[in-house]
Amino acid sequence: MYQKFQPIEVTKDNELEYLDGIVKLEDTVYENMIKQGKAGQLFTTGREDISEYIHSDNNSVFVMKRTKPPHDVVAATYITQGQIPFTYNDVTKYYKCSEKYMQYVKSQYASEEEYIADLRKAYIKKLTAFIYARDAVLREYCNDIQGLNEDDKNSIFMELVNKEVNNPENNFHEKSKIREYLNKYMSQYMQKNGFTELFEKFYWVGMEYIKSQSKIPVEEQPDIPSKLDSTIQAYDEILRLQKFEIYDRTEGMDEEKYYSANTGNTIELDTYLTSDQEREFGLARIIVFEGIRRVLEKQHLKEKNGPVFLVSTLHRDNLSSKYVSEFFGLKDNVYVKRRVGRNREVHICRIDGGKINEYLEKIQKKLAVLYKYNPNEIELESEEEQRIFEEQLEYEKKELQRLQQLNNSKYDGYIHHKEKKIKRLEQNVERAKSGDKVTIPNAKDEVDFGDK
Repeated sequence: MYQKFQPIEVTKDNELEYLDGIVKLEDTVYENMIKQGKAGQLFTTGREDISEYIHSDNNSVFVMKRTKPPHDVVAATYITQGQIPFTYNDVTKYYKCSEKYMQYVKSQYASEEEYIADLRKAYIKKLTAFIYARDAVLREYCNDIQGLNEDDKNSIFMELVNKEVNNPENNFHEKSKIREYLNKYMSQYMQKNGFTELFEKFYWVGMEYIKSQSKIPVEEQPDIPSKLDSTIQAYDEILRLQKFEIYDRTEGMDEEKYYSANTGNTIELDTYLTSDQEREFGLARIIVFEGIRRVLEKQHLKEKNGPVFLVSTLHRDNLSSKYVSEFFGLKDNVYVKRRVGRNREVHICRIDGGKINEYLEKIQKKLAVLYKYNPNEIELESEEEQRIFEEQLEYEKKELQRLQQLNNSKYDGYIHHKEKKIKRLEQNVERAKSGDKVTIPNAKDEVDFGDK
């Protein structure tokens, strides 16, 4: 079936063979989206950053190339694992910024005394990390900070922060340089000193929260230095400015099962692109699967007992990306304010440690049935094919109904595509029921189960 295309992992050894093709694909897809009135649904990564992904141990880059001349790149994906905690690319943090999460953390302690002790310990360590990170940022911007006292440093630092806050193109959003530097250096400090767990658990804790939880008046708390008054004020203001705004959540979502997600056990489906001419073949799904499988193997996550989480961020109107994410089970999401004019849905799913191989096998079978991608020649009975077709048919019908209820003309193309897809799936369900093995010819109109 897949004689036309071949999935390839791009590494530093074959980078020169594929880098130009990935850049060209990004630019082409981006230009087409602009023409279709979909500005804001994609931001290109660019040659330099793509190359950095290829060379980084934290990323896997896969492409789909034509097997016949001109051997061009028709799809690409970047899969990420192992980001620095609480920096821009750590999307697990959105599930830890609520009062409900703090109540969950508190419930994990045997006594209130132990909880308060860790709460205050974490805050002091965060203050120390903040001082370290603040000074690193000041050296970036002010060069010589020797001779400045704490109050002076905090004053100069907050002036820099407020410049970003008052910049209408910035507003101290997640990718603001100072905000990103601060979180990066604080995370590095906590990792180096062995306090990452406390850092993640109590990241959003400020002095006001400690006051609300502790019965000891703040001025009488012996382990919080009074000489750091201006530092406490500066750090708590940073926390206030960084607080996320959650617009919406998946109805009925069990958030608790995502509280243990962190940058060490989470795989981000960063980007997936397909040429408009080849979208009907499911190429994005295939290389995303190969990327997920590769990261699981490379990071030895399959051998660990804990859960693995898959996450992705996407523009709410980018239905093509929504369908790819949901194909892999990422059906829970929060809708968040991330950057100026760039609000995003953060999709997530959890795979328990003992079920990773089962999950991979399930996706392999879906790809084999729906897209005839079966390089490992998995055997499927007609009953199993029927079940996969029926599950996909139910999903497509629900999505069609959802789009129709939105009553928005901008979704007319998707609605038409869904209606055609549903007819083909109904035909394949009937074929499978009759006991026939469903073999989809190479004809374009017979393999149209794609990304749109």
